[in-house]
Amino acid sequence: MNPVEYRLNQLFHRKNWLLAFDRDGTLAPFTVDPAASRVPPETVQALKTLAQMPNVHIAIVSARPIPFLKNDFGDAPLTLAGNYGMEILYAEENERHIQVGDHHRESIAALRDKLRQIVTPAARTILEDHELTICLHYHLTPSDMMAEIEAEVEAAFNQVPHLRRRRLQTSIEFMPDFDWHKGLGLANVAEHYELTNSTIDETFFMFAGDSEADEPGFEYVQNRGGIAVRVGKHWMGRPDYLCDNPENTHELIERLLKVRRKYMAEVSAAR
Repeated sequence: MNPVEYRLNQLFHRKNWLLAFDRDGTLAPFTVDPAASRVPPETVQALKTLAQMPNVHIAIVSARPIPFLKNDFGDAPLTLAGNYGMEILYAEENERHIQVGDHHRESIAALRDKLRQIVTPAARTILEDHELTICLHYHLTPSDMMAEIEAEVEAAFNQVPHLRRRRLQTSIEFMPDFDWHKGLGLANVAEHYELTNSTIDETFFMFAGDSEADEPGFEYVQNRGGIAVRVGKHWMGRPDYLCDNPENTHELIERLLKVRRKYMAEVSAAR
């Protein structure tokens, strides 16, 4: 048995599980139109079944907003951490917990109004409104229009306070100007379910993601003896566990489901 498999087998037998997943590129394949992306129903069902088991907590930690995630997972008892965990809807609750201040939300709303004037059919830019963050995609924008679009976006951004931006490969993301990342979102989830210092040795922590934005989540679980699952083929070095694509992530979830069923049977037989 290789070292990774041995370590997994040790972790699988812990009483509590906190399993967290990024969405896009991890559970759902990328699409040309981000709004058309969907988590496959068989993956939703596997996560739902796993989350219904005792002492298993599953969180979706995504850049997408909670309403979008609700469309994916429906009534599955999952914790939905949208906007990188700046908003969290815990599995057993109806009210979301928001980390963002009113002044940040007002700034996002102001920028949203300005960007909507820039998003024209000719520009073919796609504006994703996540309420607490905004993502402007330009992978379909004609190359001869890029300079003009970027200048207009720059001017709009400079007129609005309390925001920061992050340039991605084919998009620009705008968010509140305070330090936040998926690791902090995961920390809130773990604290809510009392999976902190007193239970850390009894808990299997796992986070699966596919991009640089997921690195703080990887660091969070690894600092607690858990497993980082890196999805995609671009990773360098030695990841804890590697999935090539969302289909492989689904296979991992099915494996976890079988392992947990076996563990529960062993616990029941020992009583």
